[in-house]
Amino acid sequence: MASSNFDQDNVVRCKMNRRDIALVFIAVLVLIQGAVTVYIIVANKQTTNGELQTKLQMQQDEIEKQQDENKKQKDEIKEHQDKLTSIYSELEKAKTNQGVVYVRWGRKDCPGNGTETVYSGYAGGSYYNHAGAAVDYVCLPPDPSWGPKKDIRSYAPGYMYGAEYEDEVLFNKNYKNKDVPCAVCRSSNQSTSIMIPARTTCYTGWDEAYHGYLASGYNSHVAASQYVCVDEIPQALIGGGSSDDNGKLFYQVRTRCGSLKCPPYEEDKVLSCVVCMK
Repeated sequence: MASSNFDQDNVVRCKMNRRDIALVFIAVLVLIQGAVTVYIIVANKQTTNGELQTKLQMQQDEIEKQQDENKKQKDEIKEHQDKLTSIYSELEKAKTNQGVVYVRWGRKDCPGNGTETVYSGYAGGSYYNHAGAAVDYVCLPPDPSWGPKKDIRSYAPGYMYGAEYEDEVLFNKNYKNKDVPCAVCRSSNQSTSIMIPARTTCYTGWDEAYHGYLASGYNSHVAASQYVCVDEIPQALIGGGSSDDNGKLFYQVRTRCGSLKCPPYEEDKVLSCVVCMK
């Protein structure tokens, strides 16, 4: 009986040991599974962090690359801007340096068409009846500056005289023997000028400086002269004389048919003139 009870106790203990072992095994399995899960999670996090770091580095590299390209573009833009500034400066310099100068005969002022007055002066030239006279009409400034040899005498000089209107009909009946003013004018918008006789307007593409009537010396005078364009509304020199001192003279110019083709020209007509710029 006692032996039977012992066996039963052993069986019970054996069953309990197996159950405990099973529970321990199960617990171990649970722990292992948890550890594996934790490992997987950590590994996944590490992988995710690595991928994020890789992506972040790629983005940073892309940003740096874009910044380098932007800097290069900015440098190129600045280079182009510097070139444009240089070209603009050269153009402004060329514009400042360009210009055309002409004389407005019979006026003390320049026309208000973008021109500036270099100076306002007195018309002059050689004496009308001197055989060796210079041809040109000149515009003398009102404020001469003399050189150191101004008092040296010469026995064979040329002479400079003032100028007078001789045509009281064409220029003005009150201007007979009056001294003639002139103005030297400059336009910075054009680069060349031309006096066109027998015209009152400029040809297409040219700008008018002024127009008036053609003038020269008298045909029977000894001294040669040249053709100049006297303004349509002439003035007398303020402060000038009205006595018949002669000097360089302004007469009207009339046509003579023959070698001059008529038509389009007409016999014995007063010629107009225009000064044009371009």
